[in-house]
Amino acid sequence: MAIGCGSLIIGLGLLFLSFFQFWDVGGDLVAAKKIEIKKGLGLNEIAGAFKNENLIRSEIIFKAYGLVTGQARQFKPGCYILETDVSVPKLTKILAKGPSEISVTIVPGTTLREIDETLSSLSIIEPHDLIGLNIDLLKKDYFWLNGAETLEGFLLPDTYNFFLCSESLSVAGKFLENFKLKALPIFKNSDNILETVNLASILEREIPDYEERRLAAGLLKKRLAVKMPLQVDATLLYNKCGGRFSGCSLLEKKDFDIDSPYNTYLRLGLPQGPICNQGIEAIKAAASPKQSDYWYYLSDPKTKKTIFSKTLDEHNKNRAIYLLKR
Repeated sequence: MAIGCGSLIIGLGLLFLSFFQFWDVGGDLVAAKKIEIKKGLGLNEIAGAFKNENLIRSEIIFKAYGLVTGQARQFKPGCYILETDVSVPKLTKILAKGPSEISVTIVPGTTLREIDETLSSLSIIEPHDLIGLNIDLLKKDYFWLNGAETLEGFLLPDTYNFFLCSESLSVAGKFLENFKLKALPIFKNSDNILETVNLASILEREIPDYEERRLAAGLLKKRLAVKMPLQVDATLLYNKCGGRFSGCSLLEKKDFDIDSPYNTYLRLGLPQGPICNQGIEAIKAAASPKQSDYWYYLSDPKTKKTIFSKTLDEHNKNRAIYLLKR
């Protein structure tokens, strides 16, 4: 009895699938490669790109498997991180499912440069995409950026999901939408948002406790009002290490003499811009400063507790107790 043509095709197809469940497509060395499938690419172009990257041994086998399983018609554009020893069945399954998002947690106090480095190391953006972004393109949709020169201070720390090879405007937009949702309601209509964010970034880097932040906010605003230098060490560190705190060495005497828009010992007023991306608590503290008789503060290196003083003489005594003792 003759075998039907349909049965023969099905049988051959099953044999084909069974054989290639064990077909590894890359070289012997396991490595991860980033590859982007642009929208509109056909199966031949995808197979050619994978062959060039040594992700498959045979374009014909890759295409045949994709067609037999029907997965080739489901391949989705986007960026993928693929290991060179992935099998044909697993590879086609990954492409049919589409790119996966990466979860990234940004902690309060992280700077724009540090976020840029984190996201680029994960292949979410290219290096310097956020640092060099023209934020004028965003000011129409996010009015609170008016007056800002960079995104520093507005990349609200939180956990985010991003696709690989994302556009910088899309990534920035995700941060700013979160700022709009969670931070913007904190501000009053009379608030200068950029100024408050600038102050909040200082509080984030200088003081851990919320109530102490409120006291420091009131103190710093008093200094601003009477044109007294803020004298904040964190702004010097930001300048010293080129917009980062991670891995930054301690301040030296010479750092206090460097004239820059971030030297709050030599220049009056707030620094040129925020010095980090502060959390919600720091924003709340900056937006609700607490009045007091204090004019000075320092941090105990051991306990991280903030020591406030009403007079310079009292402040100098506290410096001797907490900072100069051996």
